Amino acid sequence: MAWKRSACPLNCPDSCGFLVNYTEEQGLQLKGEKEHPITQGFICSKGQALAELVFSPDRLRFPLRKEKGRFKRISWEEAYTLLTRKIQETLEQTGPLGILHHYDYAHNGALRALDQRFFQALGGMTVPEGSMCWGAGYHAQAIDFGGVYQNDWASLRQSKTIILWGKDPAVTNIHLIPHLLAAKKEEAYLIVINPTQVKSAELAQEYLRINPGTDGILALGLAHIILREGWLDWEFVRNHVHGFEEFALKAKEYEPARVSELTGISEVKMNALARRISHSGPVSFLPGYGLQRYVQGGNTLRAIDALAALTGNIGKPGAGVYYAHQDHQDHLNTVRLPEEHYQVRRFPHPLFAESIEKADPPIQMAVVTRSNPLLQQPNSLLWKEVWSKIPFKVTLELVMSETARQSDLVLPVTTIFEEEDLIVSSWNPMLQVTEKVVEPQGETKSELEIFSELAKRLGIGKKFSLTSSEWIEEIITPLHEYGITLESLHQGPVRAPYIQNVAWEDLNFKTQSGKIELSSDLALKEVGEKVASPRIEQDNENAILSAEYPYYLLTPHPRQAIHSQFQEDEGFHMFIHPELAEKFYLFPGDQALVETRQGQLLARVYVSEDIHPQAVVIPEGNTSNGVGVNQLIKGLSSDLGQSTSYYEVGCQIRKWLVD
Repeated sequence: MAWKRSACPLNCPDSCGFLVNYTEEQGLQLKGEKEHPITQGFICSKGQALAELVFSPDRLRFPLRKEKGRFKRISWEEAYTLLTRKIQETLEQTGPLGILHHYDYAHNGALRALDQRFFQALGGMTVPEGSMCWGAGYHAQAIDFGGVYQNDWASLRQSKTIILWGKDPAVTNIHLIPHLLAAKKEEAYLIVINPTQVKSAELAQEYLRINPGTDGILALGLAHIILREGWLDWEFVRNHVHGFEEFALKAKEYEPARVSELTGISEVKMNALARRISHSGPVSFLPGYGLQRYVQGGNTLRAIDALAALTGNIGKPGAGVYYAHQDHQDHLNTVRLPEEHYQVRRFPHPLFAESIEKADPPIQMAVVTRSNPLLQQPNSLLWKEVWSKIPFKVTLELVMSETARQSDLVLPVTTIFEEEDLIVSSWNPMLQVTEKVVEPQGETKSELEIFSELAKRLGIGKKFSLTSSEWIEEIITPLHEYGITLESLHQGPVRAPYIQNVAWEDLNFKTQSGKIELSSDLALKEVGEKVASPRIEQDNENAILSAEYPYYLLTPHPRQAIHSQFQEDEGFHMFIHPELAEKFYLFPGDQALVETRQGQLLARVYVSEDIHPQAVVIPEGNTSNGVGVNQLIKGLSSDLGQSTSYYEVGCQIRKWLVD
């Protein structure tokens, strides 16, 4: 039986290595590669779902054009002719900025970036700027350290204290768990800080339930205690920290009594945590993306970075802030064109619908790849309204997503098992090539094939003259000096040779000062003050909660899905604490109305003591009749990185009484 190598393309830290085989008798078989340094033979249900999708009855197999509100199957020749004509008309009428290209990262294949190259080669486009996921924290670390890098996960085994801060790897990063268990075996102390008692809390020696949106306040309260008690690593601070005095003055404002009141963490526990961070190192901080999904999300991560800097927990094995890394983008060639070759108009992700509505020149056509904006963008009811007014809309998809359903032309694309690609991730060090295992189902085509054909028809074919193998070779050309070629990658996954086991080990930070910058001119430029921090007081206008909407609405990742992928349109599920259920006479299985300033929806009630007593939790990607939970969320931009502040919303609930 000839098993072929592949890899998981999902937007997940693990990027599992697959072994895949197909026979007519047994169908498509998928298993984790045992020799893979990260996967080690185990893959999650989301990976298995990818294999099930290949032959699924829900799979799109033919181009579809909407006529009089109904989809009709058309040939690829008709699809190419129509799309080519629409692009030409748009370029003539409004220029390239009249084309909206919406993309994100539903697929980590390096060749997927060829979609951007296509529109760049046309002369430009309108695109989203910022992030729907992690941009606030990413930008924060770029300010603090001059770049975004993290230790190898194996380094956690040398930690004495590990803090999962707003992160639940048991659900979102499952191959991190063996490293945490190994660290515990070496007597590391594991702490979970989260509003919800997440699954990973089962592994921890200590769980701290924090009030939503107050993580940065807690970090600065801990810094206050460390400074007050003189628990700093003074030598590290003197030699490697810039802006210490200004930061210390800011931290002084965060009196532990007030911080305790705001965060829900007692002063006793705060003092114990501050002592542990400063005395029981090396300390590893593993922040999740949920804690930066607030307006002050970037400065929340900056406050956590500061804790690591004050205590000297940077540049050492078993220490550091594990957020992401940019190593691959620093060392691989890009398929994108230099920006001087095209025009680009950028609208921030959080306010994209509002921006499209006012765009001049207006958007005449939209092309969507690797994303499902009608469900995943905030303010989704406005998104649908604005989307409906765009004259011509195209979506490249595997299944009939809500965005595809609301499009004029739907083009079916191949899965990872029907094409060749290079998989890289911003969280782990592996380089992996996927091999074609099965023939494309129906008339599906790879995105490379689609854009290459369109490029040829539009007179830019020279920009798309390579095969998939040749594109991969082009991307990895800088690795030839290490002896890494496409042929060698086909022999198995390779750990990128340029990735350090310990980030910042040389303590040579890429900032203007060459040090960790807790205060800087860049921070002043970005956020209007040299030391920016999460607000300790909220005025009525900017408060998340109010008398009318007194509960936090949280929309975390679901366990069996990634964003809207693998979700069924089966209605909304809301999770609340027993105290909240009792207050509103709600029982498991009841329906409740959830309302925010943006709108309302009906959800099925589930009751759990794991949930924060002031929170209503509705997992993202839940839909009912084609509408997602993001209809309740207003688009708000973060302090840094133009990231989407999904959690900056209060809600009200009430029991739904059926006549």
